[in-house]
Formats: sequence, C-alpha cells, structure tokens
Amino acid sequence: MGLVAIIGAGEIGGAVARALASRARVDAVRLIDDNESIAAGKALDLLQSGPISRSDTRIDSAADISAAAGASAIVLADPVGSAAEWTGDAGLAVLRRLKSSGYLDQSIVICAGASQHALMQQAFTELGLSRRRVIGSGPESLAATARALVAIEARAPSNQVALTVIGRPPERVVIPWSEASVAGHSVTSVLSAPQLNLLERRLRGLWPPGANALGMAAALFCESVITGSRRIFSAFVSLDRDNGTKAPVCAWPVSVGPSGLDRVMTPVLSGRDKVVVDEVLQ
Repeated sequence: MGLVAIIGAGEIGGAVARALASRARVDAVRLIDDNESIAAGKALDLLQSGPISRSDTRIDSAADISAAAGASAIVLADPVGSAAEWTGDAGLAVLRRLKSSGYLDQSIVICAGASQHALMQQAFTELGLSRRRVIGSGPESLAATARALVAIEARAPSNQVALTVIGRPPERVVIPWSEASVAGHSVTSVLSAPQLNLLERRLRGLWPPGANALGMAAALFCESVITGSRRIFSAFVSLDRDNGTKAPVCAWPVSVGPSGLDRVMTPVLSGRDKVVVDEVLQ
C-alpha cells in the first residue's frame, strides 16, 4: 500500500506518523529530519506500540531527503526543534531539492501545515511545480472542527455531519451551508441562520488547528493518495480559472488520488459567500 515520507519530525510530523501508524492503512512510514536521533526515537516508539494497536505499518527514520525516494506521498511537516512549519525560503529549498532529485515525478506532496498555502504559491510560481501534485491538507482540520461545532448545536454525533470549508482561513472562510447535512437532513433545516452565523464566527477564532488535528488530516490525504479513495476533502489548492489562468491558493472541496488532485467540486454558494470567495480568488 505504499510508503509515506514525512519531511520534518517535529510536532506535526510526529502527529502525521502517529496517525498513519495507528490506522495501519499504509505499508511504511519514514520520518526524515536532520536531527535523526529525535526522528529515530519517535519512529522506534511508534514501531514498539504497533503490536498494542495491532498495526503492522513499518516505521523508520533517516537524516537525508534522499530517503524520500520511491514514496507515494511526501508530507511537508515541521523540523525538530522549530516551532514553525516548513515555510518561506527554507520550505522552498526543500521543495527545490525534491524537484531536482526527480522525486516529485512519482510522489504527491502533502503540505500538512496551516500556513503553507503561501509556500505552495511560491512553489507554483518560482519552481513551476504541478498544481495537481502539491496539495495542502490543513483546511480539512478546520472542516472537522466545523463538523464538531455543528454536531454540538444539533445534538448529533459529529460523524453524521457533512460539510466543507472554502476560502482562506482565518478571516475569509465560508461554509456552503446549503450543501451541508446532519444525519442526511439539510443543516439549514436543523439549525437557524443566527446559529449558523455564530458558528462561522467561532470557527474563525479556532485557526490554526493543533498539531494532532493537522497530522490526522495529512494522514487521511496520504491514505487517499495511496488507496485512491473518492472521499471529498477541504484542501489548499490552486485552480484554473475559466480563462485558463491560475487562481491563488485557497481552500476548496476536492478529492485526492494517486495522481494528486482528482476531482474538483463546484459548491453552491450564497450571494454573500460568493463575494468572499471572489475576493480570495482575485
């Protein structure tokens, strides 16, 4: 079922590895970090916990990016000892090396961080990376938070809530409420407009998500890349405009598969939401 290489064994990187190990739906996970002793320690801890969770996912570590060769998915996370995700010049340098080594010809890059949409934009503009093969998983964490908030208001299990988020968190984010549902019923028939407006305002204050939420979202994206799941995610992507030009990176509902960006959904937006989305896509 494939190898997932995680660049950076920091808090987010460790969370991605932990989620993948516990779910046991990929063959192998490799933590790659200059601080290999820390990466090796985390890998060993997860490997030893495998029999407890009945997971046979192989987990190892490496110090050099060359260990990402052959991975179906490469997760860009955060380095050990840094409070920040891979962003800016440092993140661009990692992607440049992955490109020059030819690893991106066969791997899909999952940007696990909450702020890596800016790095993605740099990569598309400066490195010419394929917009179908570099995807940000952070918005799915926000969508999961929104589902939890809706579940509380509707007094329903969160796994019965379906919705996506669109835009650019934290300020310019909307939820297509007309397409959202609770246990098969339209959210708009379960919750009032004031309740939904309050949920959106609360959601803006809950960005960025924590490392565990970001890690789980990235793990789900990796599984989808490897298994070809048709699940719909909220993801940072850059889409083609109708006139053929490229739009800025924003959160959008898509599905992800072995070749990266698979399906792009066309959400139904209210007039107010369309204004917000148009501002993001300018």
